[in-house]
Amino acid sequence: GRRFDYANRELRGNAFSPGWQTDRGRMYIVLGPPRSIETFDNYDNLHPAQLWFYQGDSARNLPRFFYLLFFKREEAAQYRLFVPGADTPGDLLRGPARSFAAHDMEQLRQISPELARAALAMDAAEPVDLTGGVAGLGSLETLARIEASPRRAIRDDHLDAWERYRDRVSAEYSFNFVPSDSVFRVLYGPGVGPEPASYLHYSVELDLEDLALDQSADTGTSFTTLDVTLEVRDAEGRLVLADEKEAFVQLTRSHLARVYGSRFAYQDGVPVVPGDYGVMVILRNRVSFRYTVAEQTVRVSAPPVDRPALSDIVTGFRLEEMSDGPDTFQTFQAGPTRVHPAAGGAFAIGDALYCALQVLSAEPGQVLRFALLRSDEVIASQERTLSGREPPLIAERISLEGVEPDQYTLRVRLADGQGAVLAERRAPLVVSPRASLPRAGVFARRSFDTRRHARLAVVLGDQHWARGEFAEAERLFERAVSEDDPEVPQAKWKLAASHLRGGKPESALRLLLNLQFTHGDRYEVAVGLGLAFGMKDNFPHAVSWLERAASIRPLPASVLNTLGDAYLALGDRQKARETFERSFELDPDQPGIQQRLTALDGSRPSAPEPGR
Repeated sequence: GRRFDYANRELRGNAFSPGWQTDRGRMYIVLGPPRSIETFDNYDNLHPAQLWFYQGDSARNLPRFFYLLFFKREEAAQYRLFVPGADTPGDLLRGPARSFAAHDMEQLRQISPELARAALAMDAAEPVDLTGGVAGLGSLETLARIEASPRRAIRDDHLDAWERYRDRVSAEYSFNFVPSDSVFRVLYGPGVGPEPASYLHYSVELDLEDLALDQSADTGTSFTTLDVTLEVRDAEGRLVLADEKEAFVQLTRSHLARVYGSRFAYQDGVPVVPGDYGVMVILRNRVSFRYTVAEQTVRVSAPPVDRPALSDIVTGFRLEEMSDGPDTFQTFQAGPTRVHPAAGGAFAIGDALYCALQVLSAEPGQVLRFALLRSDEVIASQERTLSGREPPLIAERISLEGVEPDQYTLRVRLADGQGAVLAERRAPLVVSPRASLPRAGVFARRSFDTRRHARLAVVLGDQHWARGEFAEAERLFERAVSEDDPEVPQAKWKLAASHLRGGKPESALRLLLNLQFTHGDRYEVAVGLGLAFGMKDNFPHAVSWLERAASIRPLPASVLNTLGDAYLALGDRQKARETFERSFELDPDQPGIQQRLTALDGSRPSAPEPGR
């Protein structure tokens, strides 16, 4: 498989040892790529070493976080696995063997505290004596768990991903799946009218090496184009929102050198009507034919206007103050404050955590209370009293200094002057034992243009329509038409479709006839005019427009029936029969069409053969 090929190609020991026979190759095949690799070369007092860091899978009985340390005694030798307890910290150091463990640990700590930690235990959560250099007792057990892990959960990410997503990616992508981390959060921004709307903001991150850029021979610039697909489905599986975009990524040589070892993030935000959804984002790389998928179940809450409320919490690793005004609303930004979300909610030991969120309908004197919880135990807490002049996005800095590696919950409460809780939000986070984590250094960032009120109304109206909420959809389409935005002509044909559904062909015609010369080649305009004329018994115009619509896109059964009725009313029995037969092929469960066909040719049609 892919791991085996990589091990043989990249991790071979020497001319006589294929990669799969080396310690590094064997571990790569068992565990896959580590979250990060740190190489220690060219130290006068240290043998060449590599430190691999993993975040383990509990389903495979692996520790939550663990290290693999490889070293080689001679420059020409191959890397071998360092096993704490069986090997000593002094084995990593050059020179004659010593018995002064504390002195050896001091040298290792000066080179890297993580290297010193990994020399004493594989499991990052195992307590060790970093001063005295006494190794923990669990590394042999950890090693046994690693070697047994393939039997605990036999799976392959690439095969699993292809099985799940092959109907959404073309064959050339096949097994080129790469892993990613993601963040999905709901923030409140400008709406249609005075009330705010809910926006789903998301970030999908992957290692920069997995982005696989092409390079221009002339300029040396690295580049690729990503195809981005967003799907939002409600609890009944209905497709509420579908979005397709392109993202062009280009890096100069100097930029690529600066961001080496960092990650790539694609970020975007879209308005979504309240509800519970399954969200899927697919990134497909045109250069390498690699792809990744991010999925999340998301609850989109309606922004309350009559009571205090909090938005979702964005746990960020960096805060950026932009030059934008207070009304700016972009992806992971409100006003001038932009937060850089931590993918997977992961932070390193001693990191600063930025807790970013919005406060709605709060009053001066109310208090935001921030608490870091491990299970139900409060590990750290702080407060912020509201003055009434808070920025659109509040970002509180919370130090993780001294917080042990583990899984935590960040809780934020809005309380009144008497301590009563008015609103509460929670967000999970992980404190890793790493001293630092790779962060996004390359971005492709999009934002919904909230200034285009007509487009916002159309997007939200489409979602209500998909959910079967037709009255609300029509209200939003009417608002979009009232904006009279020439760049959003679809507002008129969508409102016309709503009028046709409500049995109001005159209203639909008034909207669509204004579009016949500029957008008459649009399927929605042509089919709308055909249906409206059919409802008005203007059969020549109905036939003309429905035939035009059929030349653009195949007609569904219901529209074919209207066309067939128009042919029949004009006395063209042959075209009526052919049209009803096509409708019957598409949907055999139509007794009325069977009756029409029987009346036309005196024979009852049989059901179409399977596959027709």
